[in-house]
Amino acid sequence: MRKLIFSAFTCLTVFSLAFAQHIRVVTTDKPTAEERQKLFDDCVIPDRPKPAVDKEFKSPELCGKAIWLPKPDYPEEARAKGISGRVLVEIVAGEKGYVVWAKAVEGDPLLQSAALKAACQSIYSPERISNRPIKVARVISYNFLPK
Repeated sequence: MRKLIFSAFTCLTVFSLAFAQHIRVVTTDKPTAEERQKLFDDCVIPDRPKPAVDKEFKSPELCGKAIWLPKPDYPEEARAKGISGRVLVEIVAGEKGYVVWAKAVEGDPLLQSAALKAACQSIYSPERISNRPIKVARVISYNFLPK
């Protein structure tokens, strides 16, 4: 019985240390405010070529991996004109989960800019293949509804 308790305690301690090491890596790997601003500025540049990705998700329902998915601001011009609808934005999330590229692929042009800015601010849980971080393409769906 004593060996069993000691083994369980040892396994729990090793797991706790490994988890703490993982948390430290994840939390210290965040970009600075200046780096985040540069990522955003690069992301919203129109007609930039799409970077190569390791995995693509085409369904807009795959936002379950989002850590931060901000809501877009409803453009006043679109609200005044009564424009509403869905905007699809294709994104590429980098190895750290931050969006490095985005392009509005469907929706009203007056709504696309707001959706693009919100998509460029989103953060995803980093994807991995064989424990190696990868770039992933996703599609985000934004619904603009008048109030």
